[in-house]
Amino acid sequence: MKDLTKKIIPAYPFVQYRDDKNIVAFFESYNEIAQEYLDYLNNLKLPCWTSSLIIGELLDWIAMGIYGEERPLLQVSEDAIARGAYNTIEYNVIAYARMKNYIPGSASYVPDDYFKRILTWNFYKGDGTHFCIDWLKRRVARFIHGVNGVDPCLQSTYDVSVTVDAGMFSIAIPDYGDGVGHFLKDAIDQSLVKLPFIYEYSTTVVVK
Repeated sequence: MKDLTKKIIPAYPFVQYRDDKNIVAFFESYNEIAQEYLDYLNNLKLPCWTSSLIIGELLDWIAMGIYGEERPLLQVSEDAIARGAYNTIEYNVIAYARMKNYIPGSASYVPDDYFKRILTWNFYKGDGTHFCIDWLKRRVARFIHGVNGVDPCLQSTYDVSVTVDAGMFSIAIPDYGDGVGHFLKDAIDQSLVKLPFIYEYSTTVVVK
């Protein structure tokens, strides 16, 4: 891979204007801002959705443009009363008319943290492609402990319980008081995370 360009080619005034302090200051400010833009883009690492710089609509753009994944809406009610998880989104974060598929009372906006965890679940390759109990437990544990989709380098999955009976996988999901376990239950129940379709899944939340 070709090395990134780390220094801009600076702009400069013509010789006859170099004795004008205002013009020189303008070009110095321009070069400083241009260097800041270059540094920002170099550090952005667009394909890496776990970056703290990848948020909001930029996250949506990267998820759709690179991975073909659209931010889901979490179904929370069949009633006509709008409700969602309390305090999961800041004020003025969602742009006006952004939720085009929103039906009042039926869906909730998925915040960046949860969306990144979903992306990690769906695209993480380190577990291999062979579906088994260990594969599923690692996926669940990584979702629970991996803030913003970061792989937490799991030492064990003892807090996750998975049992199988006649093609039904029963998953006991731990929740440590942050609501992630409850969200994962909804995500599995509503097929927001990818699992083999030939099996059925039953989820429960165990408060730790």
